Amino acid sequence: MKSLFTTCIIAFLLTLATPFQAQLICGLQNADHSMCCDGLQAIEEDMFTFIPPPANFVPGEERSVIINVTYNNFTTAQQTAFAYAVDIWATNLTSSVPIQINATMTSLGGSTLGFAGPVTIRRNFAGAPLSNTWYPIALANQLAGSDLATVQADITCTFNTDFNWYYGTDGNTPGGQYDFVSVVLHELGHGLGFVGSANVSGGVGTYGQSGSPYVYDTFVEEGDGTDITSYTSGTTALAGALTSNSLYWNGAFGMSANGGTRPRLYAPTGWNAGSSYSHLNEATYPSGNANSLMTPFLGSAEAIHDPGPITYGMFTDMAWQVGGCEITDVIPLTQFPCNPANNTYTQQIQVVYDNAPASGSLTINGINYPILSSPQTVTLTGLPADGQPVDFSVSFSTDGNCTYMESNVVTAPEPCCLNDRIIAVDTDLKQITIHNFGGCTVDYTNYELCSDLVCESVGNMTLVSGALVVGSGASMTVQWDAWSPAAGGTDLDLYTPSPVYTDPTDLQDFVQWGSGGNGREAVAVAAGIWTAGTFITDVSPFSYIGNGTQNGVNFWDGTPPPCTITNAVAGLQGICDGNNEYIQEVGVYFTSGPSTGTIVMNGQSFPVGSSPIAAFLGNLPADGQPVDLTVYFSDDPGCTTTFSALFTAPVPCVSNCPTDFNGDNVMDIVDLLFFLGDFGCVGNCVADLNNDGHTDAQDLLLFLPLFGVTCP
Repeated sequence: MKSLFTTCIIAFLLTLATPFQAQLICGLQNADHSMCCDGLQAIEEDMFTFIPPPANFVPGEERSVIINVTYNNFTTAQQTAFAYAVDIWATNLTSSVPIQINATMTSLGGSTLGFAGPVTIRRNFAGAPLSNTWYPIALANQLAGSDLATVQADITCTFNTDFNWYYGTDGNTPGGQYDFVSVVLHELGHGLGFVGSANVSGGVGTYGQSGSPYVYDTFVEEGDGTDITSYTSGTTALAGALTSNSLYWNGAFGMSANGGTRPRLYAPTGWNAGSSYSHLNEATYPSGNANSLMTPFLGSAEAIHDPGPITYGMFTDMAWQVGGCEITDVIPLTQFPCNPANNTYTQQIQVVYDNAPASGSLTINGINYPILSSPQTVTLTGLPADGQPVDFSVSFSTDGNCTYMESNVVTAPEPCCLNDRIIAVDTDLKQITIHNFGGCTVDYTNYELCSDLVCESVGNMTLVSGALVVGSGASMTVQWDAWSPAAGGTDLDLYTPSPVYTDPTDLQDFVQWGSGGNGREAVAVAAGIWTAGTFITDVSPFSYIGNGTQNGVNFWDGTPPPCTITNAVAGLQGICDGNNEYIQEVGVYFTSGPSTGTIVMNGQSFPVGSSPIAAFLGNLPADGQPVDLTVYFSDDPGCTTTFSALFTAPVPCVSNCPTDFNGDNVMDIVDLLFFLGDFGCVGNCVADLNNDGHTDAQDLLLFLPLFGVTCP
């Protein structure tokens, strides 16, 4: 969405003889500086997105606020869509004072879909949360509990008849049409208070009116946390802040609705009148995002029928009583002692809420409980006794807007006496050492050790050292004679007596090596003591190096596996060259190789790296024979292997018998006849043995000594 302010006419100050001050505005224009009415600009691009109404919205139900609309030039279909948008806002707003809206349909031309704003503002009225701060009239009336401007409407809004509108309420907006409900929701949001006073003109930034900011302004800050209201109005410094592309909302409820971080506002580096400052950032909350209603652009075929959690949170920050469902407090009650059987505790809390949904569940830190009545006492069990502060996140499963977060509500008790850990494993000896890191004596007789889903009581194993009853800080070692750990990797688990093996609270410790996904890995992950897929890559024996509270593969050591050259493959082979030599590509596979030195292949050295290492062996003799490959590491000569007949050399390509003209490896009568046939040749002579350009007696003298000789 994108807002575009249209020019306003009304700009004058009313001085009233009342205890509070008032200002008549249009889109929050004021006498201190020029501003305009909020307008929404269309984007000619089909989005085909739909954000449905709030989960607690049921059309036509009784509301906690009355909203009256005066329609000017509206058709029946237009009124129906407008009333639907009004009903959505009324679902989650509360006010004892009716809200009056003046709505008009007219031709505006251009790209403006509509514009709206509060008709007037008030400050220093009875019930105002902040002094010397302007509030839009609808909000001021809610806070005061009475109508502070009885002679006029609270919100005025105008919509452009020149657009191809979709007046349906189902959010199924066709391509090329603009969803009227979404535009009305957006503009009513500005009229209700989603609007600030800041402006930039001629390189100078201003905010406020008659020396006071709007309530919206008091929550706006730069990325570094500098409040906008800390700047002097009418300065270039303020203009720089307003066009910094780094403005955020710092209200607690807006931040909570944004997952604890500040919602980002639209603040482009070039001031965009009507869009800058009083909108959420488009890029952060694009089409299809639950918080996209109050961003500054609306595409065709884009329907947004929910103000969104952030907007509701911002309204709450500005002191709107956001009705409907609301969770207001989490009160700590009884905390029960740590249970030494599983090092957990039980905590009772009381949740205070209003207007809970009629269906669904009350969700506390991800666990669902039935919805009863407020204040509701909830008993939380199986909480880890770790001595840490506990935060609570509370919500209703059927109302995503009804949430509550509070940090450090209680502090968990310190870990109690049960803290049993496996601290040593020797798969060759089948021995396991258990250490009691807890604060009291433990009898391990009926504890169980499991591996690959096979379990055995500790008391049935052979005691190697210590005793089955182990005091605090002591250890015992047992030998599991029937244990046959898988060579490719397995797990080892420690369970309390008579366990439910799939219950994470019964699993005391877990370790796995060689591979992931073994045995009870999923249970260990659920217990928070292991990370899925991780395992010890060393070989037995293994040792735990943590302090008893630390879990996972990073707190285990083993014996580094020996270097092993596992395989070699022959790759590309070069052709025989003029020296009867060639090159050969080979690849060598290994495990646990040294990280320094070189890898040596048939006497030729290459840099070490990760397996496999590919190398080209050079200057190999082309003799047509099978070739063995011997490989070792210079920094670990014992890591060596020979691969027999890994490849075969190419046949010789250069003859060692220049007088063997017929290639049968013997200088005989056939070669003599061939020589005599070439005798007397001049130029390019085959039998020119001395390379003087012709075949003559000198060549014959070279030939005769070799007659009858077999080539080597």
